[in-house]
Amino acid sequence: MTIGSLITLFGAGLLTFASPCVLPMLPVYLSAMGGAGALGGPDRAAVKRSVRLAGIGFALGLAIVLVALGAGASAIAAALAPHRGAFTVASGVILALFGAKLLGVLRLPWLEREARPLLSRLPGAGGFWGGMLFGIAFAAGWTPCVGPVLGAALTYAASAGASPLTGAIQLGAYAAGLAAPLVVAAFAGPTAVELARRVMPATPVLQRATGALLVALGIAFATGRLGALSPAPAATVAASAPCDTGPAGACAAPEGAVEHGDVALPEGKPRLVEFESAHCAVCERMAPLVKELEARCTREDDTVVRIRVDEPRGQALAAHYNVRFVPTFLSVDAAGQEVERAVGELPRQRLASLIGDVRGEACPPAL
Repeated sequence: MTIGSLITLFGAGLLTFASPCVLPMLPVYLSAMGGAGALGGPDRAAVKRSVRLAGIGFALGLAIVLVALGAGASAIAAALAPHRGAFTVASGVILALFGAKLLGVLRLPWLEREARPLLSRLPGAGGFWGGMLFGIAFAAGWTPCVGPVLGAALTYAASAGASPLTGAIQLGAYAAGLAAPLVVAAFAGPTAVELARRVMPATPVLQRATGALLVALGIAFATGRLGALSPAPAATVAASAPCDTGPAGACAAPEGAVEHGDVALPEGKPRLVEFESAHCAVCERMAPLVKELEARCTREDDTVVRIRVDEPRGQALAAHYNVRFVPTFLSVDAAGQEVERAVGELPRQRLASLIGDVRGEACPPAL
């Protein structure tokens, strides 16, 4: 997870709000949260504070649902780690289909229906709690414009191989982008509504632009070229890089190793494999923590194996395990088969848990 990916997801939330299904409904949403006074009139002063609180409540309610979805999607993806290659291709196909739908070149009747079962059952109460219920009901539904982008955000969070915490943060960024315009509108009132009316003619163009971006991202996922779209500092892996083999070659397997095509990992016991790069700022930040836990919680020097993706052997190993981002931590069994995966900057507790699973005994995160 990088700052760039969070900014991208935040921008996706903004584009979702600017879709033809959402932006034209802004006056309706404000009225639902604060009554007629939300848009001006004799009772505007009486409901002004209530509408602002409702806007904040909406953002929180929306975030609760989307953060839970992000964590759940990442947890499901973690369970499918042994099939990550097929899962990544499928994710790319799904993203491209969602993009084609937004572009209007693909008709999927079952995605054209609006389903918001909770909205019609909401009480008419405003204020913070009413706004929170409205945010929850808004998120727990499907519209032809919002659904594909939300589905794409969930697919991205899951296919990136992130932990549930990272998936939750990623969907939190998307929720922030989606909720921010409504919160601003709750404070600005009629001024925001007038601005929205001016922007409305551009919403179809924005939707098609979003669709084109999703198609490009889907193709990048499915073909293994996501690195071209990934911002620094998270280095990406050239999965198709060549690897010289032979007795003295860079990919020569060490004695007594289990073969994996043209590369190998030492056999005989579980290990934690860290894929890193010399150009990865996140790897540098994590290095002291990795060394600390390795020194304290491992009894043998080769329990944690570091693989540099800048080198030919590292590139080949990354291709074998379908590693696309660094740092990536893989726990592998004695035969070199992947057991669990974590991507990005990990908290102390999570890294200690991975090392503990590999050594078969809990690793205290701190003394």
